[in-house]
Amino acid sequence: MGEKPSFGYRGHLMLLVTIALGMFLDGLDGTIVNVALPDISESFAIDSSMSSWIVTIYFLVLAGLVLIFGKLCDSGAIKSILVAGFVTFSLASLACGLSNSIGLLLAFRAVQGIGASMLAASSIMLSVRFLPTNMTSFGLGVGLLGSSIGAAIGPALGGILAETISWHWIFFINVPVGLVAALVAMKAIPKDTGFDRSEFDYKGSVMLFLSLVTGLYALESFPSHGITTITVVSLVLFVILFSAFVLYERRVSLPVLKLSLFRGRSFVAVTVSFLIMNACYMGCLYLLPYFMRVELGFDTIRCGLFLLIMAVMTLIFCLKIGKMADIRGNRPFVIAGFAVLVVAMAIFCIISAEMPVWVLVIGLVLLGTVWGVAGGPIGSRLIDNVPPEERGSGSSMLSFFIYFGSALGTALFAGLFGFGSASAGQPIADLDQAVFMDGFTFAMMFGAVLAVVGLTLSCAINERRLQA
Repeated sequence: MGEKPSFGYRGHLMLLVTIALGMFLDGLDGTIVNVALPDISESFAIDSSMSSWIVTIYFLVLAGLVLIFGKLCDSGAIKSILVAGFVTFSLASLACGLSNSIGLLLAFRAVQGIGASMLAASSIMLSVRFLPTNMTSFGLGVGLLGSSIGAAIGPALGGILAETISWHWIFFINVPVGLVAALVAMKAIPKDTGFDRSEFDYKGSVMLFLSLVTGLYALESFPSHGITTITVVSLVLFVILFSAFVLYERRVSLPVLKLSLFRGRSFVAVTVSFLIMNACYMGCLYLLPYFMRVELGFDTIRCGLFLLIMAVMTLIFCLKIGKMADIRGNRPFVIAGFAVLVVAMAIFCIISAEMPVWVLVIGLVLLGTVWGVAGGPIGSRLIDNVPPEERGSGSSMLSFFIYFGSALGTALFAGLFGFGSASAGQPIADLDQAVFMDGFTFAMMFGAVLAVVGLTLSCAINERRLQA
């Protein structure tokens, strides 16, 4: 990478502001939309299957492209990627807010995902590329803090905007922030030099992305819609594309995903548990706003404030757990996180409108605690189970699994809800409370089983014993 450029105090400050803004937008949009999904669903009269794609398509595009943009940033195009990310994200947010059909909204959410993938790939890399060595960790911390703050205020802000103005404003709010951030980035980041157009696995990336799209569609569609022509076609395409991807990746010199890593039993177990934790969390985050609206009669503001409980709990614990995990190891905290997740999912399996509100509060507290206690350690544990010479690939895969897990959880729980409620094609706002609870409880029961599987896998792998 060469020597890092020299900045004064003001230059370092502007870089830190740029990092914080990029990660803030990424964190904000990951949570602000969920609380307004009931309003959007009612506005377009869509069912749970279709509404889930408002979230899924965003994270799916993010996961599919973050590896590509990460490589481009690492090759010397970091300023171009970051500025383009802010502009793309802002314009796509404007288009999302102006959308007058679900088709347009989904299309522009995909474009928004492109911008978000640029931000996710480049924001944190600024710390490594441009900040002095003694400020690198501080820069990374600023980025994580920006993301955490965005994720924390997202539900409450989304609820206030959707209730007092309209759901369109959960997208409009991104526009001024993104455009200001683009101007700051243009001034703060040095001009790109020495861009390396080295070989990159674009074909593998395209095959992986298309296989994810078709696979997730089949996963979401089959439980709720059964065997239909489009479901069968999606499943066949997934099998063909994924098989072609695996065969191709085994021959290419620089694969987008190092499939050889999956030969290690511990890596597979940790990766699956990571996906389970992310999927359960995002699945709950998708269904809980509907539960609060349909069953409890909450308005959007109250839904957002209740979801804020999760974010607050995550922030409280994550600030303290990192140092403790460095001393005691990641495994105990991951196991503790899954134990809490099992209890949280069990509560959501039995919850009903007749129960006191404090039962919901306890469930939200526990769900937020899961990521606060285990979010950082389970990510570090995944990297720890990668051979030292493959740590670079492991870091890229971690970013991929974060966003893929979010898409997977939303699609999976939406499909399970549709199956359990037998409500395919029916707008959620029109569902009877008993029918809604059939779907909600079924999805949460499946999630509880997944949480137990994740707990079992986390206990089964003991890195210290393997190293002994």
